[in-house]
Amino acid sequence: MSKKRRDNRGRILRYGETQENTGRYRYKYLDAFGEAKYVRSWRLDVNDPVP
Repeated sequence: MSKKRRDNRGRILRYGETQENTGRYRYKYLDAFGEAKYVRSWRLDVNDPVP
């Protein structure tokens, strides 16, 4: 059975989502030209507080 990736709060991260050492979340996606783009945020969910 595969082990699911989790963040510091124990939530399961989806495909493309990672958590940096600072606690910030990063989402990776490909644009229309096939180039990798990143979106970074302190919040993974709408209810998360911003530090």
